[in-house]
Amino acid sequence: MRKILDKSNMTEADWQAYREKQKGIGGSDVATILGLNPYKTAFTLWLEKTGQIEPPNLSGNQAIEWGNILEPVIREKFAKETGFEVFENHWVMQHELHDFMLANIDGEVIDPQFKGERGVLEIKTAGERMKDQWTDGPPHHYMLQIQHYLAVLDYSYAYVAVLISGQIFKYFLIERDDYVIHQVIQAENEFMEMVERNIAPEISGHRADTEYLAGAFPEDNGETGELDGDLEAFALRYSTVQKQIKALQEEADYIKNKIKLQAKEFRILKSSVIKINMPTIKKVSFNTKQFELDHPDLYEKYKNKETNYRSFIVTV
Repeated sequence: MRKILDKSNMTEADWQAYREKQKGIGGSDVATILGLNPYKTAFTLWLEKTGQIEPPNLSGNQAIEWGNILEPVIREKFAKETGFEVFENHWVMQHELHDFMLANIDGEVIDPQFKGERGVLEIKTAGERMKDQWTDGPPHHYMLQIQHYLAVLDYSYAYVAVLISGQIFKYFLIERDDYVIHQVIQAENEFMEMVERNIAPEISGHRADTEYLAGAFPEDNGETGELDGDLEAFALRYSTVQKQIKALQEEADYIKNKIKLQAKEFRILKSSVIKINMPTIKKVSFNTKQFELDHPDLYEKYKNKETNYRSFIVTV
């Protein structure tokens, strides 16, 4: 490994600015490249790395802010719980052979069972809704992040310490897996080749890709273009899927109405294996059109920002 940047005197704003500009692959990018990040796709990451969109500005993210505040507390707790030697690490590190592989770790640890060798210490915080994902170990996307770090530093083990819901402390030993590391390096290398050659990864149906398209092409130009053979096949498949969705929705509505007819006023129906809850929900609607007629000045002042969106209709 090589040390390429000392972060010890960097502000949080400086660090975020560096992260937005660096073109290498960090630990948090690995799951995205492999399609295992629930929040981001390889396509949107590629757009960032090729400079076509700006990476999200995380400087005001409260989860990240509190993670940074709690990091030294969790590090100290881990040291007390384990009795291990723990060290801070202020460097951005680079793989000895694959210079696109970067690591920004939270610390290092010496576990005596590894004969004095240092390991990675990664510190996480998680909210209540993420608790179940930490039952037997870190979530998959964090496991990939750890293997990436072990590859960059050429270490054989890591510990992940996590504070869940601000009150549940856990830590897990993660050992190096050379098979996974081989797959990670191969996937990262292929991704970087696509970045360098300006070849986009396959777009997905993920919300992140949908939002990019909505923002990039908000208005039509009124013209007609040619639909090539591959896209024609996709369009025909889309039409078929939409019909299947409609049929399934009609079946679901039929089942729901059968049950509602039996339930009548009952709030809950249940058996030994299933429970159906049908609570009363009161909804108050606002007559926007009438308000505009009665109070045009106030309507103009307080109406939501107008936005464009593109419809999608396939006709066969």
